[in-house]
Amino acid sequence: MTLQQLRYFCETAKELSFRRAAKFLHIAQPSLSAAISHLEAELGFLLFERKGRHIELTRYGKYYLQQIQPLLEQLDFITDKTRMFARGETGHIDLAYNTPFGKMLVPKIAREFLDCPENRHCTFHFHQASSPRIIEGIQRGRFDAGICTMEPIMPGITYIPLMHQDLVGIVPRGHELSGRTEVTLTELAAFPYVDYTDEAGLHSLIHQFLKREKVTPKIAAKAPDEDSIAALVAEGFGVSFVASIYSLKNYGVDVIPVKGDDCYRTIYIVHSEEHYLTPAVQRFIEYGILWGKKNSPLNLKDKGGQWVISST
Repeated sequence: MTLQQLRYFCETAKELSFRRAAKFLHIAQPSLSAAISHLEAELGFLLFERKGRHIELTRYGKYYLQQIQPLLEQLDFITDKTRMFARGETGHIDLAYNTPFGKMLVPKIAREFLDCPENRHCTFHFHQASSPRIIEGIQRGRFDAGICTMEPIMPGITYIPLMHQDLVGIVPRGHELSGRTEVTLTELAAFPYVDYTDEAGLHSLIHQFLKREKVTPKIAAKAPDEDSIAALVAEGFGVSFVASIYSLKNYGVDVIPVKGDDCYRTIYIVHSEEHYLTPAVQRFIEYGILWGKKNSPLNLKDKGGQWVISST
């Protein structure tokens, strides 16, 4: 059976007349009668009873109409909605991001994007995930775009630099390093150290810095993210070298810049080169590129509870 046959059936059932239904459908009456007959033959039961020039639905035809009509209406709704998405009249964006970026960065970019008149009807579905999960989700079509750190280059994935984020030292308040305007990794590594877990996105980059400085800290504990690490540092488990995120201010730690011009990580907006991108997703990616050009290589930093642009 075909959608055309089902639509022919519903219109004929509405009119209870082959002539009127054929006129509405702009086809010849014999063609409509033949289409209904073919549908009945395929189904194995009669949909209509022919009574001279008049027709009536059989009990099976009535039941079939009750079940089929809502499905066709839903299909029409989905088709119309998708056409609107494709034309850019509205749009939905599945955006995935690393958990720390959900505190300020992602809400800020999404809000600014939606404030643009052409994007006011767009909607977001936000997903928190690790960088490998984000890349996997984009490859499989689950996510439209992601904001994350870079994983090893994957085929078909585009990485667009969005911003730089400082890497800083954190120590318990009142620690002997507190009050310093700058600290080296060698100085940090002289104390018990709270590390990222091996699976954490920053683990590899942090250890590249440690290896370059030829220091091997004594690991006192491990945690998966900056918030968990900061909580352990605040309780005296050790010191650490982490990404400078907004929520560090919520813990009993002192944040100290680490010596080195390259003590930062780059955050990217990523998308697939192989999957279809709706106009809304394309606009969001283009907005991200412009946002990155405006702010990179500057950093977003916290000042008085707000994110502001800083060149340091």
